[in-house]
Amino acid sequence: MRAAALGAICVVVLLCSTVFGDSHTLRSHQLEDRSYVMVGDLASYYHLGHGTRDDGKRIEYRTDATHLVLEADSSEIQLDGVGHWLSTPVLFARGEFWVTPLDILKTIDPVLRRGRAPAVPSTCIVVIDPGHGGRDEGTHGAHSREKDMTLDLAKQVERDLEAVDGLRVLMTRTSDVTVALEERVEFCRSEHADLYVSLHFNAGGTADGIETYCVPPAGASTTAHASIEGDAETANANTAVTNNRFDEQNVWLAHCVQKSLLQATHANDRGVRRARFYVLRYATCPAILVEGGFLSNRAEEGKILTPEYRAVLARAIADGIAAYAGKSAGEDRP
Repeated sequence: MRAAALGAICVVVLLCSTVFGDSHTLRSHQLEDRSYVMVGDLASYYHLGHGTRDDGKRIEYRTDATHLVLEADSSEIQLDGVGHWLSTPVLFARGEFWVTPLDILKTIDPVLRRGRAPAVPSTCIVVIDPGHGGRDEGTHGAHSREKDMTLDLAKQVERDLEAVDGLRVLMTRTSDVTVALEERVEFCRSEHADLYVSLHFNAGGTADGIETYCVPPAGASTTAHASIEGDAETANANTAVTNNRFDEQNVWLAHCVQKSLLQATHANDRGVRRARFYVLRYATCPAILVEGGFLSNRAEEGKILTPEYRAVLARAIADGIAAYAGKSAGEDRP
């Protein structure tokens, strides 16, 4: 899969699909010193029909299989029930909506094509990583420490996943110990993990909601909000990192888990975001980082502190992982 080099007027974006075994083209144009594809052409390519415009600055496409909403000057789109953050805001120019080839290739197309049919082994090894631990307490709420909440949540996710046929679950920690970021990545590599899921809780004033991260594609900047950026941008945005080998699978895994969490909790959707967190940059398999809510928000912390709500979060994460892996979650789990 590649995008042709930019020409003076237009280029051709190649979408090579392992699903359909052929190549298709979308015409890309130079606008404001950047390459864009007309959303109308995108809709035709994916058979989305005619869009409905709202006040001229919002357009919506809806079919039996797909729901896509874009808004001019916004980096967030709605894609099949989940917010996704683009690398470049939607452009409205010449009476049309435009998105970049990078965002088509690395966000929209992988979701519409379900990760471009990710190859999942008959026995899928899933590494669950409870964030922080030991000396590293993570963020704090009025009555909670992140390291405690992530460990409890991870143990419940482990239990739910172990009830799914075809999944083998490993944990980076099972007690309150310090595990370096490098050790977490090495554990994932040495155990030949097929999926890596890091669990966290958020902080940021009165903000609320759930967000799921995967690594940005080369050439895209982070969409992490300032309070949790941490090591997210220590890598050059224009240089590919280890985990970029799994760009399509990453975004599809993030989509599956975020959608499952939203359906189960009805929490505020903060979307599928992008960040070069260390554990995402260097993971040797499809990898995501889940922020399950804000401990800094008293109301949301109150929910997270209840065992019942953490059980809902855990099962939703497990269901999202199972959906990605094409495994049946079943209805007979505890």
